[in-house]
Amino acid sequence: MSASIRRRFSDRVVVADGAMGSELLGRLPADVRLDLAPLSHPEAVLDIHLAYLEAGAELIETASFGASRPRLVREQAGDEVEAVNSAAVKLARDAREIAGVDCLVAGAIGPLAGVIDLDEPEGPPAIAAAHAEQARVLAGRGADLLILETFFRFDELALAVRAVRGVCDLPLVGLLTFATERPPHAYEEQARVVDELADLELLAVGVNCAPGPMGALEILRNTRQTTTPLAAIPNAGVLSRRDGRIFMPPATPAYLARFARQAVELGASLVGGCCGTGPEHIRAIAEAVRGLRPERRETVAVSMAAPEPEVTARPVESSLAGKLAAGDFVRLVQLDPPKGANADLVLAAAEALARHPAVDAVDINSNPLARLRMDSLSLAAEIQRRTGLETVPHITPRDASLMGLQSQLLGAWLNGVRNLFAVTGDPSQLGDYPGVHDVYHVDIFELVRSVSRLAEGFDCAGNRIGDPPSFFTGVAVSPTVDDLAHEADRLRRKIDNGAHFVMSQVFFEWAPWERFLELFGGALPIPALVAVWPVRSLKMALRLHHEVPGIEVPQDMLDEMEAAGAEAGRVGRERALRLFREAPRYADGVYLIAPFKRPEEVLPLIDEAMG
Repeated sequence: MSASIRRRFSDRVVVADGAMGSELLGRLPADVRLDLAPLSHPEAVLDIHLAYLEAGAELIETASFGASRPRLVREQAGDEVEAVNSAAVKLARDAREIAGVDCLVAGAIGPLAGVIDLDEPEGPPAIAAAHAEQARVLAGRGADLLILETFFRFDELALAVRAVRGVCDLPLVGLLTFATERPPHAYEEQARVVDELADLELLAVGVNCAPGPMGALEILRNTRQTTTPLAAIPNAGVLSRRDGRIFMPPATPAYLARFARQAVELGASLVGGCCGTGPEHIRAIAEAVRGLRPERRETVAVSMAAPEPEVTARPVESSLAGKLAAGDFVRLVQLDPPKGANADLVLAAAEALARHPAVDAVDINSNPLARLRMDSLSLAAEIQRRTGLETVPHITPRDASLMGLQSQLLGAWLNGVRNLFAVTGDPSQLGDYPGVHDVYHVDIFELVRSVSRLAEGFDCAGNRIGDPPSFFTGVAVSPTVDDLAHEADRLRRKIDNGAHFVMSQVFFEWAPWERFLELFGGALPIPALVAVWPVRSLKMALRLHHEVPGIEVPQDMLDEMEAAGAEAGRVGRERALRLFREAPRYADGVYLIAPFKRPEEVLPLIDEAMG
């Protein structure tokens, strides 16, 4: 069977089907989970297969693109991997029997690098296991070949090929996608990546989905290898979303027919369509390539491409980093952004802090307790513009997608922000809007890694960016948790992913910090700043101890504050003063948590501690 399939790809142009996903979007209710369609709406899937076969498709893909375990887990259907993939193959085979045509059933497998972090140590084995599991089911249920499609990272596609070959011997098609819809296009660079796929000894290699028909042709035009058949299965163009609905590109069947003829002239043996293409487009493609044979280009005139530069991270450009590297003890003051659009009070406080010679920077919370406040990155940029004082804005994966966060970071870099503090963030059910879904596309480790990747010149999808930012990135650690060993392991993972310094959760005595340091041989591998909070009342101390996760107020401090009565704030201040003075023995700096309405009131504490 494999030999017969390979001859078919060598001797003729094979017409693939069009999009399954966008066709389902047009036929099913908006709340349907498309990855489960083979189980929940088998009639719709079967009808789409039949429509493509009637239009002239000679290869139909199973409706299993998103049916790997990690993707189904996100749909609360992790136990349905075998059922969904089995049903997807059966529906495609049923369509072939009903139509009575000679077609190939290709098991579709989509990427996982956007679901599991490929750059984490546990990422590659988890991704490989998921691809192997899905391939085993698709092959076992009767797929003729497998298509690994829409992979945006070559390393994951290579990993998937190895994993799949470990469980089956079906022919494999490997397709990359390049999400560059607007100039400038790096077609030569993208073509080099497609050329590398030939080393994987696949049935066909090429591009699907983005960058659309015209971009796909440019990539084919710039490929050099001539040993492996080429494939071109692009989107019909750019999809758009309005009022909760997906709108398809305006590409006509005639336009896709023209694309198909040109693709064959450039060597494509497999042509078809991805998002936005329907049966009418496939009919036009089939008619356009009927009787054509893929051109075999024995020689290709090309110019020598410059070698890829080595990936080296841009050096950090933070004065805070410079002070810590020089061994200076640093002092930061933490500010909360305003709840509305008026930042006058915070800016006035920042100006007062900037005039104090002992304040090295201010760090700025990001929607603390998940309550809406001014964006920390924008406020940081304004503080630096007004005062010249360096800032450390907090960022969290709670409120934006990873791409959205990276976009904000590029803007923050443009406005002079050079430091970041990456935290998981309080869940929104503790905030103003209970029930609102947090984003959390990535966890804290992936967030830190994505900031590091920006410094290396890559976005979250592995695409090269222009001038890269290089932030001095801090992370949190909580020395009062029950499982200190687990907290230490988390910190090591953050450091492995690119963290540069640590800021501690609040504590009021050194014993928890000393226990944590012991797990690192007495000192952390990166600079550490400890929190100093002059708690102003017994009421606040009790709330911190009983209601805020990760903060413990020692019983002796609570007893002293209760005994002090109206002077409880004096006890909190004395405790903070003692920690401040002793901090150089334990850490590389402190950050003071200032009163929300009068942040500048921490300045006398700094003077007394240093006096």
